[in-house]
Amino acid sequence: MKRLGYIVMMLMSVSMTALADIGTIYDKADSLYNQQQYDEAQKLALEALSLCKDSTDVADCTSLLALIHVRKGEFGEAVRYAKRCNAIDVASGDPDAISSSLNTLAGIYMSMRQPGEAEKYILKAIGYAQKADNPQRLAVLHGMASEVYHHLKQEEQALDYATKAYEMEKQLGRSDKMAIRQAERAAALIDLKRFDEARQALEEAIPGLRESGNLHSLGIACNQMGSMMHKQENDSAAVRYFSEALAIFTLQHDLFNEATSRKGLYQALRDTDPALAMQHNDRYNELRDSLYDEKTGELLSKYAAEYGVGELQAENDEMQKAHQRSLMVGAGIVVVLLIAGFVLYQWMRRREQKHTEQLIRQIQELSAALEAGEGVQTAPVETEEAPEAEPEEETEDHLFLMRVVKAVNDGLPTGRYGVDDIASELNMGTQTFRRRLMKVTGDSPKAFISAIQMERAAKLLTMSPDMPVSQVAMRCGYEETTSFTRAFRKAYGVPPSQYKG
Repeated sequence: MKRLGYIVMMLMSVSMTALADIGTIYDKADSLYNQQQYDEAQKLALEALSLCKDSTDVADCTSLLALIHVRKGEFGEAVRYAKRCNAIDVASGDPDAISSSLNTLAGIYMSMRQPGEAEKYILKAIGYAQKADNPQRLAVLHGMASEVYHHLKQEEQALDYATKAYEMEKQLGRSDKMAIRQAERAAALIDLKRFDEARQALEEAIPGLRESGNLHSLGIACNQMGSMMHKQENDSAAVRYFSEALAIFTLQHDLFNEATSRKGLYQALRDTDPALAMQHNDRYNELRDSLYDEKTGELLSKYAAEYGVGELQAENDEMQKAHQRSLMVGAGIVVVLLIAGFVLYQWMRRREQKHTEQLIRQIQELSAALEAGEGVQTAPVETEEAPEAEPEEETEDHLFLMRVVKAVNDGLPTGRYGVDDIASELNMGTQTFRRRLMKVTGDSPKAFISAIQMERAAKLLTMSPDMPVSQVAMRCGYEETTSFTRAFRKAYGVPPSQYKG
């Protein structure tokens, strides 16, 4: 009976935990990942994964976990999660999702210095992205292909892919991504000994990366410039660039790129400061050994053979036999608890969806007012002949919300629609803007902005049914179609392809 009580309590806990908002947990994990807080991001991503019931959610969580483990230098775990994500995407038949997970796998093998393996995945990924007609992903994949061929020492192909990627980003108007592609071009140009062209590319790339705040790519570009300066025997300049890169990668705990910076500093300093050069060389050797030890190779071979399937199956069989009687006795209670938990979960999700629908209707009314030519003013217009007009506070609130809707819609094409961006556009401090919006709507700025994106998406899908979902996602501020689909389905209960169908 003790076992039965334990099982019932465990399943009740699982049922209640399932009520948590998976999307909120995932978004927080993704935010922490972008802030380089990888341990905390991993904890939340694993929590979200444990709550997933939908294959799309599982794919999102496993993809994020793969990226987190790459940043932590835990490549074996990264491969395991990336292959799990890819298997889900292949089963879905979505070419855009498949190309995304194949790109992740290629990136992991690149981090492990296995470009031959990465080449197989990246070429497949490009093929699927072409089927999906996703120009944003094609640009990213061509950039990755450039890196693959650079490490394979096929520099002409590397330069060709990077140049194509740069032209794609230029057509898309993504200046931050153009800087990354220039850095990729520079890598090939350096090895082709076309130093003047390489320097020009990096001189465009480095300021662009600083401006966009892309520290990781900035560090890589600084490593490249340092390498080129060393090859041109300008070691004082090389030390400056390698030192800037080292500061970035040490802060980010990026062991792989830190090793590159350390090696460059050893080479640039060994003639002028041999003692300091040897310190960098010793640390470089430590990093190299920790990144490419035998244990990592053993893990990879296990994952290549469908990691742990036999062991897990045997373990499950043993547990099933041990607890079979207890499960049979408690089956009725468990079923009732699970059904009750599921019903409550569905009710809470429906209530949340109704609230989102109400919020979107409010956005539609505000958008209609804007289209009708109502002024978006900083304060209401006062007249002497309007004794029955709505109260001044309500008028101010209405105009304030109209300004927010306009600012978000104007910012979606450029990616400047975050809380800080909108507050700045309205000439308000971020905290003041947050308090004002929550007072007026009762919702967080993130929820209100998301509702504006969803209202815009529904309008585009209805008015332009032939427009690809990936293009709708881009116009609504989403770079990833899978993230857009997940948000749209949460808001409207159906995927965008079905909504417009």
